[in-house]
Amino acid sequence: MEDKIRELLSYYFKDHSHCKMKPVPFGLTNLTRIIEVNDVKYIARIYNRHTKSKESLELEARITSYLNHANLSFQVPAFLSTHKGDEYVELPDGTLGVMVSFIEGSVPALSEESHAAEFGRVVGEMSAVLSTVATEKLAYKGQAFSNFYSLHPLADRDAVQTFFAQPPFSISDGELTFYTEMVESIESAESVLNELPWQLVHHDLLVFNLLTKNHHICGVLDFDFIAMDARCMELAICLNHVLQLTDGSWRMLEAFVKSYAAFCKSSAQEIVQLRHLTRIYHIALLHIYIGQHYAGVPIESNFTYILNQFRDRDRWLKEHEQPLKTLLDSYWL
Repeated sequence: MEDKIRELLSYYFKDHSHCKMKPVPFGLTNLTRIIEVNDVKYIARIYNRHTKSKESLELEARITSYLNHANLSFQVPAFLSTHKGDEYVELPDGTLGVMVSFIEGSVPALSEESHAAEFGRVVGEMSAVLSTVATEKLAYKGQAFSNFYSLHPLADRDAVQTFFAQPPFSISDGELTFYTEMVESIESAESVLNELPWQLVHHDLLVFNLLTKNHHICGVLDFDFIAMDARCMELAICLNHVLQLTDGSWRMLEAFVKSYAAFCKSSAQEIVQLRHLTRIYHIALLHIYIGQHYAGVPIESNFTYILNQFRDRDRWLKEHEQPLKTLLDSYWL
């Protein structure tokens, strides 16, 4: 593994023999290391061949470059150029690799209202700036999460059906029925998404992909899933995250929403469809894990966690539909 990273370094540095290499607390999908060359830190990453294409890598490089010139209150990783001026490397075996800037910080907590407010601020700011990208000029626009049979090359419709027909670990009949009902609910309402505003969405703005310093979120990482999608998908994903990490705390939810609303407003139609979008999000995650299973990655614990979260969240959104709508309306309408 380390030899692979050193091979990548040779495309960026003439002399990397004395570089320091450290593991990272993230990067389970890709091979990632912190590299220090001449007292400067960088992130080196070799991508999993099943989860990263040239098109998606070029999209990520273009969007992060745009964000780095957008005068944001936080940083995003900047792609380094190779000796030849390229933004990424295709190694002889076909895998893709990059070097990006290192951002100092630690994973933020989400245990106090001030933390939720800070999270809401960053999500709102990111969503607002992504709405300004001239997406009509993009040759490739990523995969919306509603295309949940196209998010992983090993998890098309046939592969997903095979997985559930013969699960590699225990999935109860009730869970199988729930999953089937959720997919049917999405596929029977395809026109819903066409009626909502679309823009670029990060899709993975979770606290694990943020960095904080001095109680201030200073970095946003992991743009692997950047894509055009329903604008409110970002909000649906992050609301779910707040509820999951705070055991459904209404105080934390309101703190998040208030800060988010300072940057973004949602239409009444978007608010009504939050439960629909949250269903799409969870199905997308399950399908990505199924793809990882077929790629040889152990997924049981993560898959089970998301499936349980999916059922809990759908129940919560049903039970709190009216008070949640009232809360959101109070800030946006």
